[in-house]
Amino acid sequence: MDIGRYINMQGKAFAVWLSFLSGILIAQPVPLQTPIPKKTPQATYDLPEPLPTSAVSSEEFERLTGLQSLPVSGGQTGKGIDHPATVVHSPTRLDQGRFGQSVVEQVTDPMGRASLPQLPTDASVPNASTTAWWQERCMKPILTTELNKVYAVELHELVWQAIQHSPKVQSILITPKIQRTDILIAQGELDRRRFGQTNYNDTSTPVGNTLTTGGPSRLNEQFWENKIGIRDKNSLGGNSELSQMFNARDNNSLFFKPNNQADTRLSLNYTQPLLRGAGMYYNTSSIRIAGLKTDQRVATANRELQDHTRDVISTYWELVLQRYLLEQSRNGQYRLKAIKEHLLNRRGTDLIATQVSRATASIANQQSQIASAKANILGLQESLRRLVNSPELAEDNCFEILPLTLPAVQLADFPLEDELIAALTNRGDILAIQEDIQIAVVLKNLAINELKRQLDLDTTSYVQGLRGNNEFSESFGDQFSKGRPSLSAGATYSFPVGNRSAKANKLSRVLEIAKLQEDYKDQLNKARADIKSAIFNAQATYESTEAAIAQTIAQKDEVDGHKARFEDFMGENPSTSNILTDLIFAENQLIIAENSWATKQVQHMLALINIKYESGTLMTITAE
Repeated sequence: MDIGRYINMQGKAFAVWLSFLSGILIAQPVPLQTPIPKKTPQATYDLPEPLPTSAVSSEEFERLTGLQSLPVSGGQTGKGIDHPATVVHSPTRLDQGRFGQSVVEQVTDPMGRASLPQLPTDASVPNASTTAWWQERCMKPILTTELNKVYAVELHELVWQAIQHSPKVQSILITPKIQRTDILIAQGELDRRRFGQTNYNDTSTPVGNTLTTGGPSRLNEQFWENKIGIRDKNSLGGNSELSQMFNARDNNSLFFKPNNQADTRLSLNYTQPLLRGAGMYYNTSSIRIAGLKTDQRVATANRELQDHTRDVISTYWELVLQRYLLEQSRNGQYRLKAIKEHLLNRRGTDLIATQVSRATASIANQQSQIASAKANILGLQESLRRLVNSPELAEDNCFEILPLTLPAVQLADFPLEDELIAALTNRGDILAIQEDIQIAVVLKNLAINELKRQLDLDTTSYVQGLRGNNEFSESFGDQFSKGRPSLSAGATYSFPVGNRSAKANKLSRVLEIAKLQEDYKDQLNKARADIKSAIFNAQATYESTEAAIAQTIAQKDEVDGHKARFEDFMGENPSTSNILTDLIFAENQLIIAENSWATKQVQHMLALINIKYESGTLMTITAE
């Protein structure tokens, strides 16, 4: 039986897994004490607009946002990044050749910023129940304007690339193959063995009896012994040997007739254990144990593969999060700079220096967040390159990885018992203990066999020929044409007094099984706790996401209220700088709320993935 290695997406696990990657989850009842809420947030959250101000020059915009200009057709220059209407749902580079059309369109966002051209409309942007402006904006490049250096990819495609190209994955898949060679080694113990031996003796020994030589005082003898044959051990424990001897002998004895003897002998020997060591189970146990150890190594490799897959998925979602945070900080900084400009315009009226300092500090804080997010994005991209190792992600070809899979704001229900059943057949640590128990049972059965007495049946049969003058061919023919076969049979018996060693061995095996059974119960309890904890965590992150969405929308309403107050009093009230100060605080709180929304959303996706990881169905290796 050959062991193949492939990724097995079976039944429900396959459906749920694909739904994860597309950001759409399947709802099922969950038998938990605390019911999981079925509601889904329905709010939409649009891009906050800055205060009305004078037009911003292209040079000033580059200074504010840190984005480079993008040449577009018609002599225009695009600044910044904005949402695409549609995206391509396949790993592709955002270059003109791939899209098969020229860059001719320029899109403008509410802040007056020009964007990259829209992508071709062959697929719709996947939306969750509640969408946010930064999700769509991050569906376009945000680090570079060189479209041929951008690689857009879905999460499931990135996982499959890791399976194909990652050295770590290839190492994981090779390890069970190495272990499988132990099966062949154990089977080799039952292979037939051809053998041959030769031995030449030339002796001169004194004699103390004239009947030995008939006169000479020393017996001078030359003896050349040759033997070839086949030895075999069968699965019942029997040992057989079929051999042919060709012996040449000569000496100076007067009674040695004929001279230069050619002695040939064809013999068959067979020994069969009748009690201890008998039976197919006992004599093929090493093959069975090797197979169980191979299955155990497959289980361990399965866990390692899941670890690597989870690393890829977690890094992907962390990259998505950092891209969200970068855009949120850029947008927040832009709005804060607009507020600062209004404050500076109120010099000589009611402006207080600390108000400008507060605005400057807020802008500097966002600049720090932008720098950190950029560094984190570049670092996470390097991690993905290492984890996936695909040619498409090579640094020479890809400066920016553009994730196309969006996080979902929905909750998939996972029946606890179904996940536990899946863990019994897929979770690596549980399968490893199952194999340990089966190996211990085999060893216990061997120990029981070794309690028996040693009783072996020995049989021998042979035919023999003898000629002089070294006539080996005639002697060989005489084996079959003269005389009859010789037979012998007997038995060998042994049994140690007390048999303490075998009894102690059996007791050890029984205790080992008892220990492993307790370990197995503990591992089941751990798996149950891990799965329940993962389900509870998914519920908690879902509820946290809902709360973060509500908080963000409420905070945006507060910002809009301060803007409305400013517009109502602008030019009429000499003390509007206080309103601007309140607006700066509200804007900072809005940025924090947006950060929390994005963070909770990604944490929810990781929590959903963790459920499948704990049940062992994130990725599985099968042997066939």
